[in-house]
Amino acid sequence: MQLMLAAPLLRVVLFLAPLCPICQNMCYDLRLLEEEFLGENVEFLGVFPNASTREDQMVDFRATYGLAMECVGDTGHLAMALGARWTPEAFVLDEHDSILYQGRINDRYFAPGRRRNKTRNRDLRQAIEEALAGRTVSVSRTEAVGCPIEGLKLSLPPH
Repeated sequence: MQLMLAAPLLRVVLFLAPLCPICQNMCYDLRLLEEEFLGENVEFLGVFPNASTREDQMVDFRATYGLAMECVGDTGHLAMALGARWTPEAFVLDEHDSILYQGRINDRYFAPGRRRNKTRNRDLRQAIEEALAGRTVSVSRTEAVGCPIEGLKLSLPPH
């Protein structure tokens, strides 16, 4: 008799901010991802990297937008360790905490305050699916669009 081992755990780390309109608008998509991958070997974690975010704001955000994932403050400086710059920004990590994907949840927003009527690419979903299937993530990095994480110096391209 052969013992079947569980598939490697994927961690989906989402950097969020309670007052960021793009974070608020992406929560529907995040709930769909939580439902779609329920029962899979995927763990979702909402991380609030801004020092100004209070505990009650994290609790209210999770409740208001119906997120099942645990939501925590970034006391361990995870944003800095992973190189996160925006909220929302998503990371898919393998069982060794190697980054398999970094970037946007999907392509609905193409600039702050500017969005498409219809989502064309669901980048985070595709990355999770490919990683769960044991394949290399075909698009491992996209540019996140959102609110800058407090205290980071962002180098913006010249106009």
